[in-house]
Order: sequence, then C-alpha cells, then structure tokens
Amino acid sequence: MPPATASGLYKAVERIPGVTQIPDAVDAAGRHGISITREDAESATRDVWIFDKHTFAHLGSRSYITRDEARGITTDTLYGIDAVMVRAVVDRHGEEPAGEEPARTES
Repeated sequence: MPPATASGLYKAVERIPGVTQIPDAVDAAGRHGISITREDAESATRDVWIFDKHTFAHLGSRSYITRDEARGITTDTLYGIDAVMVRAVVDRHGEEPAGEEPARTES
C-alpha cells in the first residue's frame, strides 16, 4: 500500500473508540516504530500493531491480557508477540516464494 494511503488508514483507525496511538513501541525483533493499540475491556485484552515510523510498513504486534482475576492478573501480561521479517508476493494462496526458506519459531 502506498505510504499516503497507509497513513490515511491508520489515522482513520485511530478514531475508532478505544484505539490510541503510541509513539514508540517495539516488535519481537527489537525494532522501534509507532503503533496503534486497542483495549477491549469486554475480553480484557489489548492489542498493539507496530508500524515503521517512515514507511508505515507493518513490523509486528504485541498482545496483552489486561485482567484475569482467576489467574491473579491485574495488570498487562504479554501473551503474544511477533515480527514480520520477510514479505513476498506469490501467485496463489499457500505458495512460498522461490528461494525463501520460511522462518520457523518455537514458543
């Protein structure tokens, strides 16, 4: 997506109730970027989408549990984090780019 279009999209998303911007967030690879976050009080979660500050390319995300009294969680607890390391275009769903070995991670 062209940067101007991406910028407009993120600015529109920021107007959704519960969505805010964070000027500095870090993905799983340690890259800093801007992010938009949305807290969902009903499910007691908060999701953070992290974007490059200059190109607005999606870098990764973080997910938090914000409350779970049964488990003793009363503040943000990270339960998911990722980083987009490779992007490519393929002809069809499920196809992998030529010459690219998909990244594998274990949790």
